[in-house]
Amino acid sequence: RDTPTLVQSPARTMPQMERRTSAAAARVFLLAALVVGGSVAGSELPALGPLRGIAYGALPCTAQSCGGQQPSEDMLLGGYAKQWGPEGRDDLAIMAGLGANAVRLYHSLGLDSEESHAGFLDHAQAMGLNVMAGFHTEAANKPDKCPGFDCFETWKNATLQGFHQGFTQAGGWHPAVATLILLNEPDFFDFSPKCQPSGAWCRVKAALSALDGVLAAEKEAGISAGRV
Repeated sequence: RDTPTLVQSPARTMPQMERRTSAAAARVFLLAALVVGGSVAGSELPALGPLRGIAYGALPCTAQSCGGQQPSEDMLLGGYAKQWGPEGRDDLAIMAGLGANAVRLYHSLGLDSEESHAGFLDHAQAMGLNVMAGFHTEAANKPDKCPGFDCFETWKNATLQGFHQGFTQAGGWHPAVATLILLNEPDFFDFSPKCQPSGAWCRVKAALSALDGVLAAEKEAGISAGRV
């Protein structure tokens, strides 16, 4: 249920769809190669397969729903460094010590934070952990985002913002980033009040247009996809 959704947008013209679908298909092939044990030439990180990942969303809360005062869900923020970094508990080092080769995150892109994420990515790379960065899926259900579940602009803007927050290095994605998780459990979109009439079309359209937005952001910023 939490695997990345890698598909292409129906909202574009057929020639555009054919070109971009080819790019998407290439990424599906690359992702599959990584998960089953492939390696990436020149990568300093261990291969992503066999996958030994840990999902990370350790918000510093002592009460249900953080007592109604929930902090940011973006665990890459420097404010959480005493949890994931060497100056504190060093969760990333603990994961590596347990034998993990990947850390899966949920709200790494799309929360409109101005803070750099480079510290987390740099430390993950140093610990030999591939980062599976997730987009803020809930944005698709907001009234002012993803009109009609067309998430092209929303996901494009989130990706461009990420490029300014440390997700790039030397003209490509940060070397720690191995996978982008476009949507988390999008089947729940079927039950959203925004999804009318209710049905699979909401999640399918959101997934297709989201990937299209990421590809457009890479092109606009001149970022090489690399192994992502």
